Amino acid sequence: MKKIISFLLITLLAVSMLSIAIFASDDVVYISYNKGINSYDGLTDSTPKKSLGTANGNGAFGVIANGGTMVISEKLYFGDNYTWYANGDTTITANYGGKDYKNTSPANNPASGVLKIKPGCAITVKSNLTLDDMILFSEGTKDTIIVTNGATLTITDSVITMTKSTYNFNIVVEKGAKAVINAGTYSSVTGDGEIILDSDVTVSKQSLMENNGTYAYISYNSGKNTNDGLSEATPKQGLGSVDGTGVIGILKNGGTLVISGKMYVGSSYTLNTKGKITITANYGGKDYKNTEPASNPASGVMKMKPASTFTVASDLTLDDMILFQENAQCTIIVANGATFTVNENVIAMSNKEHFMRVIVAKGGKAVINGGTFSSVSGEGEIIIGEKATVLGEAEEIVKEEAPKREPIVCFIDYQNGDNANMGESASNAVKSYSDGVFKRMVFGGTVVVSGESYIAGSGTNKEYTMPILVKPVTFTSVYGGNDYRSSANFKVNGGNTLVISSDVTFDNIVFSSDEEQASIRVTNGATLTITDTVSFEGGYKLTVDKGAIALISKEAQSKLTITGEGTLITYNEGYGDIINHYFGTNTMVELTIGSETAYINGKAHTLDAAPINRNNRTMLPVRFLANAFGIENDGIKWDAATRTATLTNSNVTIVVTIDAPTMTVNGQSVALDSPAIIESNRTYLPVRAIANALGVSNDNIVWDGTTSTATLIK
Repeated sequence: MKKIISFLLITLLAVSMLSIAIFASDDVVYISYNKGINSYDGLTDSTPKKSLGTANGNGAFGVIANGGTMVISEKLYFGDNYTWYANGDTTITANYGGKDYKNTSPANNPASGVLKIKPGCAITVKSNLTLDDMILFSEGTKDTIIVTNGATLTITDSVITMTKSTYNFNIVVEKGAKAVINAGTYSSVTGDGEIILDSDVTVSKQSLMENNGTYAYISYNSGKNTNDGLSEATPKQGLGSVDGTGVIGILKNGGTLVISGKMYVGSSYTLNTKGKITITANYGGKDYKNTEPASNPASGVMKMKPASTFTVASDLTLDDMILFQENAQCTIIVANGATFTVNENVIAMSNKEHFMRVIVAKGGKAVINGGTFSSVSGEGEIIIGEKATVLGEAEEIVKEEAPKREPIVCFIDYQNGDNANMGESASNAVKSYSDGVFKRMVFGGTVVVSGESYIAGSGTNKEYTMPILVKPVTFTSVYGGNDYRSSANFKVNGGNTLVISSDVTFDNIVFSSDEEQASIRVTNGATLTITDTVSFEGGYKLTVDKGAIALISKEAQSKLTITGEGTLITYNEGYGDIINHYFGTNTMVELTIGSETAYINGKAHTLDAAPINRNNRTMLPVRFLANAFGIENDGIKWDAATRTATLTNSNVTIVVTIDAPTMTVNGQSVALDSPAIIESNRTYLPVRAIANALGVSNDNIVWDGTTSTATLIK
């Protein structure tokens, strides 16, 4: 298989125009959701802004992006998840200039001086924020304020908390963050950060357990997904997805999953939420664990369909519950970037001689402080506590049987295969994917399409989502000296979509389709490769999500309709060394004009200001780029008197002065192709020179004019 790539080098010069933004001054803005208009100046209560917007937008935040005071003269409404990231300290108040705007009537919807958010949404605080002399109003069960590393949230003793129901705001204080709460009632105040509560503050007892701001109950036998999941009397039945009706639809931003009956994972499943999940069977003062009968514990238990896989793609803790291994070996996979924790009070049970096993992918972490497991292995970080048991004998059984259950190669033939086969040859092929191929491909490998192969989706979107695998998988119809392409093809049914969430390569394979166009979608963090040996007998649409990568031959591109905000890289002869360098990189940063979401190695981050284009120059926020390439926040300094920005770490000191034609790097003068400037009270620095100084070579700066995206690799 050829592995050759072109980075469209002719576009690289465009990135030399990129620049970066940092801090400025303090200000005041008025906001009124019902009466305001964003075209107003926001400087008086008669000309308030309507919405928050962004640092570069025409909403209220654009006025105080560098810190200041936001005056709620009527209502401040967060209609979706929002990240608060100003360049200075900010205060939100309803009492300003000698006028008190607070009106607590009616009780179910206070008239003015009130902050509220859409139920189920969260305000993420990434810079210092004070709530003062205002009404904090909760409309639902999942209203959350999250305080992140480095930020401090202060709620003064003049704040009034009100609620439309029995629930109040949840506050989550992450490690490195601080919350000082002097007044109010809250459903929960939790987290690993510093929490200071005044004696007058009330926190509901039920939510004192560590969680990310919410909880939900699950019971496979007695629950229904039409239930609200908020009590043991109304539990959800299944896990579902973040967009579904199951329990994860409630916990999509993180929280506590309470097993009041049984939690059953009915097929290979991937847990991927926005925040940490804790699964427990002891909550609200009630212990639901029942270990009888030993062959099938009655309640407080998590079990999986025999031989299935549970992939942990976001942080997960198992606490005070029963983990039950039933029949054929089940596997927990910890994906890159996720941490899986098993607390000491977890009870492991099995109706066989083996227990569940854990595989930790590279970049993942497992902290096993309790329970019994057949094996804990992988390339990621593994910590085994004294009270955890890993069975050496059971581990040997797993190793001995692994080639049969999870072959490096698996043949598939829909017409002649059988999922009872092991898939090690064309004559012993499996029939389908969910119950055939992917039960055997936990570790990745090669799928040989030796006959017909069909993908059919489900649900309203007709999607089939591949499971997240520990290592990449390759699909091919040429293997072991045999070429099956004349009688074999890979088909996604017309109108259906194959969703790829792991690294996948298609090589020496024939794609077929119906008259209706089929689709392939590559999700954030995954890489799809299609070589020049792949042929298409019909039309396909390819969507590359933001944070995903598609390496596609020119021949394949001519047959595909390609959309999406991800990175598209073209295979071309002569660039084999580049691809190796590209995937061996430690840090890849992607930023897009007008978007406040940027990516580091495929993981989304929120910027303090979206990149903008001015006079054919692209301007980028300095803090994010500096942090990504090794400059901590305390190494970024702004001297207003000399109009100079200084970026410092243990390896480099960069000094840039506004309008100067040069900067200094470790004391050496470096010419700039464009000087630093100030526009709209914001300071912009030239990104190419800064990136070079931080160790990013010109060959590793790529500009995609189609999507207005800059990619920087170090």
